[in-house]
Amino acid sequence: MKFKLNWGQSIAVVLFLFVIFIGSFVYKTLFVSEYDHALVSKEYYKEEMHYQEEIDRLENASKLNENIEIDTNSNGITIQFPSSMDYKEITAHLKLMYNTDTSFDIEKEIKLDSLSFQISDKDLVKGRYLLKLIWEINENSYQLNEKIDY
Repeated sequence: MKFKLNWGQSIAVVLFLFVIFIGSFVYKTLFVSEYDHALVSKEYYKEEMHYQEEIDRLENASKLNENIEIDTNSNGITIQFPSSMDYKEITAHLKLMYNTDTSFDIEKEIKLDSLSFQISDKDLVKGRYLLKLIWEINENSYQLNEKIDY
C-alpha cells in the first residue's frame, strides 16, 4: 500500500511538527528547573558596575583553606564558618533569593555570636534559592554564591 500526501496535507503535517517544536521550548522554559528565567536582581545594571569587586571576593574565598559549610535540614538552613576564623571579627551580609518569586527573598546583615548562623524554617519556603553571602574579616572581603534546594 502506497501512502501519498497532497500539498495541503504536507503543509498541515509541517505546521503540526512546528507547533510541537515550539511547544517543547515553551515547556522547557516554564517547567524545567535548569532553565532559570527569573531576574536575579532588580538593580542589575547598578550591581554590574561593581562586578569586578564580586570577582575579587569570590577569588579570595576560593583561596581559603577551609570553606563555609551549608546544611539544609528541617529546622532551616545552617551556615557554618570555618573554625580558623574569629567570629567576633566577621561582619556578613546575606542575600537569599527565591527562584520564582521575589516576595520570598531574604536579605540580612549578620553579626555572629558563634561560628554558625541559622535561617529559620519559618522564614523559608520549599524550593530553590540562590544564596549570596558576603563577609568581611580583617579588612578582607569574601563571597560565596551557592544554589540551595530547600
